Amino acid sequence: MKWLAACGFAALALLGSVCAQAAGYPTEHQLRQALNDIDGLVRAEGLTLEVRDARQEGVALPLYSAGLNLGSNTCVVFFNTLMEDGLTQFFAAVSERDLPLLLRAISVHEVTHCIEQREAYVRRQFNKVLPHAYQQHDMTLQGYFTLIKSGAVETWGEALADITSVLYLKQTVPEQWLPLARRISAMRRDLAQKWPQHDTSPWLDPLIGANPDLADDANLFAAAFRYRRQLWPG
Repeated sequence: MKWLAACGFAALALLGSVCAQAAGYPTEHQLRQALNDIDGLVRAEGLTLEVRDARQEGVALPLYSAGLNLGSNTCVVFFNTLMEDGLTQFFAAVSERDLPLLLRAISVHEVTHCIEQREAYVRRQFNKVLPHAYQQHDMTLQGYFTLIKSGAVETWGEALADITSVLYLKQTVPEQWLPLARRISAMRRDLAQKWPQHDTSPWLDPLIGANPDLADDANLFAAAFRYRRQLWPG
């Protein structure tokens, strides 16, 4: 799961108007458009964005998944239009008006995984990307990779990505961000039984309650790293 995982989103309550037209499950065009809409954000970080069809590439994660190509400095995002139980019900309750905003927030979530991978694998900022309990002065790339593969810090990584998506909404649609942010947190909590390591609501609820103040030119990723540690429920 990476909008669902350090490679994908599968869990983005139902706060929309009962009269609003339901958007339905996202199409390939809508998923690609959302990524295209945040291309400038990716380029501002010195990365390029590459979009691939997950089903053609043999990637099974639902909706979106992402990873950093270290050789080309490219954030590769895979989209998957195959319907996933849980997400199907979620999108059935999303209005057509809200869908583009939520898909952009989900896209930002995916790109955040690439940013964190850059901080670890390229810049080797292990103290920045790991919780205090796992920080070591002699941490190596292999040690970090082994820790990531173990799944021990999966929720920690998902929290960073979800925090960035909420901050993106706050910065770009300040008059609409609150119900959308609550929708994301509610979905994470509602789908915790299916995807327990992706329940980031313990971070998102206090973040939303704090009503974060972001300047129009604030770096979302830097702010997300700060809020993740500040709001850590552990």
